[in-house]
Amino acid sequence: MYRNLTKDNEVSIFELPPQELKKSFGASDAEADQYIGAICEQLKTFDAVSIQCEYGLFSDSVHVAIQRIKRLLSANPNTTITFHTLFSRSSSADVAFPSLVRWVFRPRSTVMNFARSWQSSRTARYELGLFQFIREHKIKVIVHTETTKRVLQQRFKLVNVECHPLCYTTEQEKSEYDHQACRQELVTRLGLNDDDRLIGVFGFFGGYKGFDYAIQCIARLPEKHKLLIFSGLHPTAIKQSDTSQIDQLVNLAKKHKVLARTFFMGSVDDTAMYKAIAGVDYSWLPYREVGQEASAICSEVAELSKRMIISRNFAFVDYMKFKLRDDYEFFEIGNVEELRLKTIHYDTYHPPALSLSAKDHAALQTQFYVAQLSRTAV
Repeated sequence: MYRNLTKDNEVSIFELPPQELKKSFGASDAEADQYIGAICEQLKTFDAVSIQCEYGLFSDSVHVAIQRIKRLLSANPNTTITFHTLFSRSSSADVAFPSLVRWVFRPRSTVMNFARSWQSSRTARYELGLFQFIREHKIKVIVHTETTKRVLQQRFKLVNVECHPLCYTTEQEKSEYDHQACRQELVTRLGLNDDDRLIGVFGFFGGYKGFDYAIQCIARLPEKHKLLIFSGLHPTAIKQSDTSQIDQLVNLAKKHKVLARTFFMGSVDDTAMYKAIAGVDYSWLPYREVGQEASAICSEVAELSKRMIISRNFAFVDYMKFKLRDDYEFFEIGNVEELRLKTIHYDTYHPPALSLSAKDHAALQTQFYVAQLSRTAV
C-alpha cells in the first residue's frame, strides 16, 4: 500500500522501535514518553494520520500502550485508527467485570482460574476505555471484517467504522511471482523431482499455527507429497531461547516417519515468502482458532497461491466473505483426514485455471485508505 500511496501523496512512516518503547528491550518510561511526544509534535503538521493499532508495538503493557495511543490520536484532528485485533470482540459486562461470587460458588473453580479471568477482563476494560475515547472524539476506525465492524457499531456504539481486508500485492507483482518459475527454484534448491507435490505452511512457530496437523496429514499422503515449513521463531521465543515448538515438530515428524519429506525452510523475508507461496503446489493454513480479527498470511495465500486449503476458523471465514478469490477449500480444524482428501481431489473440485486472478489488491486497499483519510468523521 505504501508504494501506491506515494504515487500521489507525500507519505511519512514513523517507526516504533522496541528499544525506544518497551522495558523488555531496555527503554524507560520517561524515554518512551518523550519518544511518543516527539511523534505527536510532528503529527500536528500532517493533513491526515493513520495509526496501525497493535498494542505490543507501543509497550509491554496494554494499559500503557493504550495511553500512548490516545496521545497519538489526539495529536491530529484527522486521524484514523486501524484495529488488527480486538480483545473485547466477545466482551460483555461479565467479561469486563468478572464477579468473584461466580467463582466462589463453583466448586471446581480455583484461585488461578479467577486470576486468569481477571487478567483477561482487565485487558478488555482498558480497551473499552479506548473505545469510549474514540467515540467521544469521533475518531475514524478501520477493521478487517464485517463481523468486527458490526461488533464495534452495535456493542460499543462506535459510528465512524469501515472495513477492508488486508491486501498485499499489485497486479504487476503477481506477474513477477510466476508459479512455474518459483516452483522450479524450490525443486532445484531441495533436490526434488519435478513430479513431487510441494505443500507449504507459513508463519512464526506457534501451537496455534497447526503445523502438527500438517505433519500428521503429510504422513497420510503418498511419498511424492513434500511438506515445506516456512517458519522462524517469534522474537519473544528467541529472547527466551525457547525452541520447544521446533523440537515438538521434529519429534512428531520422526514419530510419523516423515522427517525425510518435511523441510524446515527457516525464516524468510517478504519477497522470499511471496515466492514460496507462489511456488508451492498447495498452501495449507491448518490454524487453530485464536480469536484473531484477520490474518496476513491468509490474504497473501489468497492473492498468490496456486491452490489454497485453510481451516475453518473465524478469521479465515470472514476474509473469504470478501470474495477476492474463487477457488479454495475449507476443512474443519484438526481434521487431517478431510485435509488429505481435499488435497488429493482439489483439481477435481477446481479445474486448474490458466492463471490466478489479476486483481490489484494493493491498489484496492490504497483507494480505500485514501477515501477514509479524506472523509470527515460524523
